[in-house]
Amino acid sequence: METERKIYSLSDLARSLRSVIERHYASTYWVKAEVAKLNHYPRSGHCYPDLVEKSGEQILAQMRATIWAGDYKITNQNFIRVTGEPLSEGMAILFQSSVTYHPVYGLSLQIHQIEPSFTLGQMAFEKQKTIERLKAEGIFDLNKSLEMPLLPRRLAIVSVETSKGYHDFLKILSGYRKQFTLWHHLFPALLQGDKAVESLTAQLRQIRKKAHLFDLVAIIRGGGGDIGLSCYDHYTLTREIANFPLPVITGIGHATNETIAEMVAWENKVTPTDVAYFVLGRFTAFDDRVRAAQGVLTARSQETLSDENQHLMRLGGTLRSFSAKILQKDQYMLTALLNRLQTGTKRFVEKETRELSHRQERIKLLDPDHILKRGFSITLLNGKSIKNEEEVRPGDLIVTRLFEGSIESQVQLKKKDHDG
Repeated sequence: METERKIYSLSDLARSLRSVIERHYASTYWVKAEVAKLNHYPRSGHCYPDLVEKSGEQILAQMRATIWAGDYKITNQNFIRVTGEPLSEGMAILFQSSVTYHPVYGLSLQIHQIEPSFTLGQMAFEKQKTIERLKAEGIFDLNKSLEMPLLPRRLAIVSVETSKGYHDFLKILSGYRKQFTLWHHLFPALLQGDKAVESLTAQLRQIRKKAHLFDLVAIIRGGGGDIGLSCYDHYTLTREIANFPLPVITGIGHATNETIAEMVAWENKVTPTDVAYFVLGRFTAFDDRVRAAQGVLTARSQETLSDENQHLMRLGGTLRSFSAKILQKDQYMLTALLNRLQTGTKRFVEKETRELSHRQERIKLLDPDHILKRGFSITLLNGKSIKNEEEVRPGDLIVTRLFEGSIESQVQLKKKDHDG
């Protein structure tokens, strides 16, 4: 016969388990674990973290916990005061807890307090590991090695449209829009909290696809205090920034410890306003250089013009002096030539005058009257002088002209001298 089975109700078993647990786990225990999921409910204020222990990617243990609203408020405030971060998913925490069992909700840990210094140490440890990893990959200073455009006119802004820092940034830029031409486009992203790494990285990867459209990337955040910035130490995000093909400027808006994102960025500015002034500073510096160059060019032009004027004045003086000497020399030569001409002309005139006089004398001597005066006569036939006897015939009436008067005669006989 089969032994009679003893059957328990589920509540009986639950009560038994609860009794055993309460009896054997009556103390509180310090436990370290990672917050896999926070499960905080703002309306009730209660928090139900899912805790895990991992070895690499393998989960070794997993358990649910409870932080009642009152404990959570005090714990979280203390946690923020020490670490600068709210209790968040992914954090390693050391906490004091008691083991509880509820027939409906099962086994869980009730957290009474959390030791924030442990998490702070873990965060510092993880931060240092990330820095060493980026350096080992040779990309820690990679973004800093990029060349910043002389005038970064096309800005990719990673921020939140409602962020005070974003509006401060735009306000500064708008004040210079009449002086400088700037174009910017907003890539909205969560800037703090558990989802910030994923959101920021996704937007950076969107910008990377359109990198040819931009000159630089500005990650700006303002008005959120110094809480929730551990995302900027995350390896995934910092690796994206370090490897980014454009210079990345950060203006996360805090003055405490520098995050890794700020370390690997091309330039880190404390506030979005500083980022705006940094961008504008590139333009004002270039404008100053242009104005300085204009001043130098103007001064050099004036100096050159003055030198050329002086040179022209000296050249003009030399030219006038040289021209005067040439003119004086030519005047001397002209005067000499004129004198020589006058002298030559005078001599020529005198010579010609004398020659003319001689000729006049000779002409005068050849004048028929003068010849007739000397006793000679001229025989004319019909008004023409007779040179030989053949021109006349006997009986011709001829006229013999004397110095004083004339004789008319008739030819009776003619003969040649050699016949005679």
